[in-house]
Amino acid sequence: MALHEDKNSMIKEAIQEYIEVAKYCIDFDKSKDPRWNESAGCYGYPAALILLSITDAIGTIVMKGGDDVGEHFKVLNNQDYYNLNLSGNELKIIEKGYRNKLSHNAHIKEDIVLDIGNGVNSVFEKINGIYKLNLLPFYHKTKLAVDKFISSY
Repeated sequence: MALHEDKNSMIKEAIQEYIEVAKYCIDFDKSKDPRWNESAGCYGYPAALILLSITDAIGTIVMKGGDDVGEHFKVLNNQDYYNLNLSGNELKIIEKGYRNKLSHNAHIKEDIVLDIGNGVNSVFEKINGIYKLNLLPFYHKTKLAVDKFISSY
């Protein structure tokens, strides 16, 4: 953390810090830590919250959404950043079911799930009627978006 003369340099540093902490959360294996009683998985909830916060922050500027969070998440469809081609309904699910629930209520909506995912998963997919946000693919897309954002602004 550094002192900043302007908001843009502060945003850039914050986003760079966020992406590194998100990677740490995804890479952490709870099954190897005795504090978790052999629970499988990573620090998924903090990783998702951080990645969604990055998306929200980048979207605020790129999509010029002002205080309308729904506009911010349209950056997920922006060809230069995430290029996910999500429907309007899917964007609302990500915003309301994941982002807002995690940041304001410490949980996600009951009929959606988080998964670590892998290199072949989509970021967001629907399987047997259940929506799933895959963290590792979301991290990789977000890392590209962060790099693009840092070099553009």
